[in-house]
Amino acid sequence: MPTLRPSANVSRYLLTVVAITATVLATRFLITWAAEAFLHPIPILGGWLKSLEIVELSVIVLFAFLGFGLGAASRHLATKTSIAIKSIALIVALPLVFFSSYWLRHHLWLSQLTAESDLSRQEITALANQALSSEGGSQGFWGYYTTTTRMPILPATVSELQRMVEDQKWFRSELTRFSGIEPGVFSMIFDGAGWGIRLFYMVLAFLTGVIYFFKGLAWADAARLRQVAQGTVAQSKA
Repeated sequence: MPTLRPSANVSRYLLTVVAITATVLATRFLITWAAEAFLHPIPILGGWLKSLEIVELSVIVLFAFLGFGLGAASRHLATKTSIAIKSIALIVALPLVFFSSYWLRHHLWLSQLTAESDLSRQEITALANQALSSEGGSQGFWGYYTTTTRMPILPATVSELQRMVEDQKWFRSELTRFSGIEPGVFSMIFDGAGWGIRLFYMVLAFLTGVIYFFKGLAWADAARLRQVAQGTVAQSKA
């Protein structure tokens, strides 16, 4: 008597992957927006929490859900599908979800600058890109991402934006004057601290996603075995 095998349903797998990823992205956007709108504007405390990016800890559960969901979705694939094929969705989704919050923060920052001035969005974007390039060497999203590793709180008005580079130079010169340490040392400290925090959350998110992805794969394999067992029992009774 032939053994029953669950049939592959690629379309159902793709729909499940898209639904899970979209749900996680929407939730991450909501958390990021709420933090920017209500938490980070709190005097002193909000700036401290933003500097440490504490909100990133709250979304680790999202990466667990994402990893488990994408692994469990492989239930709709053929049994002999390789791990490499199953991992494609995870490889694409993890960086997409991780960087999505910073993309939204960049968008909200430009919107805030636009609302506080009489300039158009295009003019604000050009000024912001110029300031980011002067401070960090890059423009657009990547310029925002790299600059906020050293300056978690960016200017909120156009006048502050235009003085951003000069204000940073003044701040570092004052630190040098009071401490006697070269400005380059403070730049290295700020860069190291900022990138250290970012890398910590990045590694934590990716490890969580990968660990729960394999848990999802194990669940999918167990679900296939149950389906095969139920089919075999039904066939034997027929």
